[in-house]
Amino acid sequence: MDSEDVFDVCVVGAGVEGSATGRYLASRGKKALLVEQFTLPHSRGSSHGSTRLVRHGYSSSSLVSLMPESFSIWTDVEKMAGEQLLKRVGLLSIEAPPYGNISRLAANVRHVGEECLVLEGEQLCKRYPMFNFPDSWRATLEPGGGYIMAAQALKALQDQFVQFGGVLQDGEKVLEIIPGDIIKIKTSKAIHRAKSVVITAGPWINKILKPLSLQLPVEVWRVLLCFWKPSDPERFTAESGFPGFIFYGDESLGDHNHIYGFPIQEYPGLLKVCHHSGALISDPELRDKDPTITQDIISKLKDNVRTMFNGVDAEPSIVEPCMYTVTPDSMFVLDRHPSYDNIIIGAGFSGHGFKMAPVVGKILSQLALREKPSYDLYPYRISRFQTHTKSSL
Repeated sequence: MDSEDVFDVCVVGAGVEGSATGRYLASRGKKALLVEQFTLPHSRGSSHGSTRLVRHGYSSSSLVSLMPESFSIWTDVEKMAGEQLLKRVGLLSIEAPPYGNISRLAANVRHVGEECLVLEGEQLCKRYPMFNFPDSWRATLEPGGGYIMAAQALKALQDQFVQFGGVLQDGEKVLEIIPGDIIKIKTSKAIHRAKSVVITAGPWINKILKPLSLQLPVEVWRVLLCFWKPSDPERFTAESGFPGFIFYGDESLGDHNHIYGFPIQEYPGLLKVCHHSGALISDPELRDKDPTITQDIISKLKDNVRTMFNGVDAEPSIVEPCMYTVTPDSMFVLDRHPSYDNIIIGAGFSGHGFKMAPVVGKILSQLALREKPSYDLYPYRISRFQTHTKSSL
């Protein structure tokens, strides 16, 4: 079907970043189309699952700057949905000396006016006896942090996009994007037209960009969501005061050397503890072809669970796959295509973009509408990868 309608913006990919972009556009009264290759809901990309951590705390000040408005918009989404999406159970960040990550994190959180407590090792283990850390370790506690109900939040964004007047087309794969003043978007079901296109295709980003003579230096990782059985599950519930948490590893090993987890939520009696890393895969369609590639990660996690917790079985009860799309510096891409200024790219969210989706959606919308972005986009520009970015020609 060849539609003669011209949308203000077509968003390609209805994960959390694309859905937040669509919601923002539709809330502004723009004629917006959101196209998703899979039938919704699905677990094929990076936005599925029940929980994601939310926090202000990052050692990067540019990421921290996105969080106050992200929390504000999530609250608006929550009110419109009529259900609680944010669970402010606290967010604990734990690190061994010399405390590089959490020192920067605490300063950045306080800089945006949020509370951030520092707990010495003895205080940490006294307050949270479920953990087992040496006295030399230290932690920060963000009382306003915690987690978001991810699947419910994603559906709320999509529902509200439609309520605001947006058009959502799922089960419709984008086959080709043809640049022009009016862009043609050829899909498995139709040809759409739009003044601008926003591409938020997650692990499929380079497949869509290749015909547009651009390849981003991103890697697709198979990552694991792991669930573990405590001997006394009640101690690990939000109701008992158990927080969301991050255990930072050796900084010299990079941005993906830490463990994170949640109070018991998804599965009755099971604690979610995961490693923020994965195994490289050549194609997102091959995510589950060889599950053994992530065995090293499970082995590391077993060791961590065994040493860092009191009373948790160090054998995972449930393991589920997910995917990250990771840039070399673990920072996002929020920019225009170098050759087509009405094609906007949101990519490389590197396993920590869910919480910031409302502001990411606002920024991508502003670029698509040729408005001045509300944030400094220097850290997110494509040109920072100048020596790595490849033409597909």
